[in-house]
Amino acid sequence: MIEFKTISYEVVQIGEEFRSDDFTVKPEDVDTFGYAVDDHDPWYFEDDDNERDSPYDGKITHPVLLGNLALFMRHNKYIVPAGLHAKIHCEFVAPIRVGMHVRVYGKLIDKYERRGRHYIVTRFETREEDTGQVLVRGNFTQMIFPQSGVHQHAKR
Repeated sequence: MIEFKTISYEVVQIGEEFRSDDFTVKPEDVDTFGYAVDDHDPWYFEDDDNERDSPYDGKITHPVLLGNLALFMRHNKYIVPAGLHAKIHCEFVAPIRVGMHVRVYGKLIDKYERRGRHYIVTRFETREEDTGQVLVRGNFTQMIFPQSGVHQHAKR
């Protein structure tokens, strides 16, 4: 049985590795995301015979469709009750397509305190599981809330 600890600045260690659940990109994922962000570009919704053909030889998905998969990979190891997404840098390496079987791999590369708040930085790669091809890579920074839910300077 796996015991899940609550994530905290003190518990996480630089060099710690994470892995998301596997995920198969389905047509309804593309539709739902497109409607949620109000982006109906034909590259995501129409077949090759359309006037605005994608330069990627067919339909692709929104580049940030799998963003939450990267953010959630720590949930396979920790209880993550709250946090604040502070910063992200992404490089979109290859198009994501419907039917791809993907997984995100990450590593904690830094943790630091600034103005009484704790941050962790994770480097990640989203890969197609069948080929190992990197689709997206980058770093994201998240503020980790203290167990009390209140930062020291806010307790006035």
